[in-house]
Amino acid sequence: MKYYQIVVDAHYIPPVPVGWYGKIDQKTVAEKKSYEMPLHLLFETESHMQMVFTDVIVFPCLMVSGIVRDVVMRYMPRTGFTRVILFDKARGCSKAYYMPHLRSAGHIKKDINGGIAVEKELLGDKAVVKMDGIDKTYIIMRMDIVESILRRGTVGVGLKEITIV
Repeated sequence: MKYYQIVVDAHYIPPVPVGWYGKIDQKTVAEKKSYEMPLHLLFETESHMQMVFTDVIVFPCLMVSGIVRDVVMRYMPRTGFTRVILFDKARGCSKAYYMPHLRSAGHIKKDINGGIAVEKELLGDKAVVKMDGIDKTYIIMRMDIVESILRRGTVGVGLKEITIV
């Protein structure tokens, strides 16, 4: 089965929360257990004229819309989520996102062409996997869950195919 890295499509500018460091950065989230995380968080977003509330945000951590959360819950029903509200003060609108509680499955390797390579044993039979890299965290999804997400008309979901070794 094919796997893809989930990214935000380059044609979209996703919302960026303000004041997130120490609350939802990768290190803080990794050190806390899922029950230690608050159930709800609220952040204002950076003001940007072309910002779009995409269905997937990968920075500062993975946050997904309700549509994507529902799909993840179908494939991984025991996944816990923290609700994050992002509020655009300039436009007066907001959107709820959900931060999945995923454990790191291992480390990413770079292949010869500069792409991403992942060992098959690290993926197991999981539909969504979080992998650590030198520079950032990568979210890897199986092809069946990616197709299910895209069929629902999601906005701003980008894909990069990865190599399985």
